[in-house]
Amino acid sequence: MNRTFFTAPAAFLVSATILFATASPAAAAEKCAVVPAQVREAAATADTSAARQALRYVSVGQKLCEAGNDRAANKKFEAAFAALGIDGEQQLALLKR
Repeated sequence: MNRTFFTAPAAFLVSATILFATASPAAAAEKCAVVPAQVREAAATADTSAARQALRYVSVGQKLCEAGNDRAANKKFEAAFAALGIDGEQQLALLKR
């Protein structure tokens, strides 16, 4: 009884860790594919200097994605949206499309 009391929660924690570890790279890869296209679409209607800055951030973000640094890439994508004047709520709305 005592062995089951300790091993069952440990097994649950291990399986949950494996589940979340395998799910997160797929979501990050999807974001690395979708967000640059959305920024480019938004940059097409922005003024030239803001669009140039946003596209520069997107280029760096894509290179970071290729290198496997998804966290830094997300920061660059957020900076690209900010350069275009798109706030956090609007970013979420674009990502849900």
